Amino acid sequence: MKRTSSMIYRPTEESRELLLYTTNDGELYRGITTAIIKNLHSKLVKGVYSKEKAVDAFYHLATEGSRKYNKDFGYSFSVQDRFTAAVEMVDYYEEMIIEGSC
Repeated sequence: MKRTSSMIYRPTEESRELLLYTTNDGELYRGITTAIIKNLHSKLVKGVYSKEKAVDAFYHLATEGSRKYNKDFGYSFSVQDRFTAAVEMVDYYEEMIIEGSC
């Protein structure tokens, strides 16, 4: 994924809301999050894991979370909020990535 100038890590209330919404949504967890965790675990086992690539994977999850949030509540998150949430998701799911458990 190509990083843009608006992809800056800056925690805000909005990015925190997106993180909480996305990590607590069962549909997103079953549909996307488990696949990302399994994929990153296999990369970790192979020795090609990159935290930067992990952020890219979770950015896609944050984008899907933003779409779903917009559908539910009528608010769309900015690129910066989605990027910040993605960086925080890598830390949030780090233990699961290492263990390979979902």
